[in-house]
Amino acid sequence: MMLARVQLPWPPSATSPNASGQGKWRSKADAAKGYKLACWALCEAEKIRPVDAIAVDVLVTFCPPSKRRYDLDNALARAKQGLDAVAEAIAVDDSHWRRSTLERGEPCRDGAVIVHIMEAEA
Repeated sequence: MMLARVQLPWPPSATSPNASGQGKWRSKADAAKGYKLACWALCEAEKIRPVDAIAVDVLVTFCPPSKRRYDLDNALARAKQGLDAVAEAIAVDDSHWRRSTLERGEPCRDGAVIVHIMEAEA
């Protein structure tokens, strides 16, 4: 059963593990913090509330802003702070996300990370 769905913005390139260069850790940290705050605000605006579950299954669909190739592990790393914001909004720590499924979606304007929260399967 679906508990929640939220569409997050595409994460900024500065949050990529590949973006860190010598002396640029501060800009990466600032970008990560800004992305988490933006995602938290979006969860609030979408009225994402705590769910009545100890554990959940999560489906994350990455819809990039262009047809450029990307790998899912880097996309996940870029979106980490946004997913942390979702975990806080639903009040289920991401260590209790039993099954996390990543998938590629179709490119869309400005990009998006769509997160579906479902009851954990037994």
